[in-house]
Amino acid sequence: MNPLTLIKILDRDVIEGNLELYKNLLDTTNEAKDPVWKGILPIYINFSKDEKEVFLKFLRIVEINTLSHVLGILDGATYAEGIEEDFVLTTESDNEKINENLQDLFLELIEEK
Repeated sequence: MNPLTLIKILDRDVIEGNLELYKNLLDTTNEAKDPVWKGILPIYINFSKDEKEVFLKFLRIVEINTLSHVLGILDGATYAEGIEEDFVLTTESDNEKINENLQDLFLELIEEK
């Protein structure tokens, strides 16, 4: 697997897939047991259509920033206290390191959208 393929899969499944899941849950859930969901559902339900869109865009930004930060840590470009060694990300079938510019590739992909 090459780095760009990995990034495209992560964008599809982590960013877009989770966002669609959250949107679906927020649009179809009427009652929740989880305290966070109990708190957000009445707010979301009372949002206007435009406010719902803005809220989901905010969730997307949070997801993008979080994944970008994790990729930066894996690349060694972002400092994380307690991580003193470099990561080497490979696949079972290929020992070629794929985590050197994952964060940059991801951010470029996001900018292209």
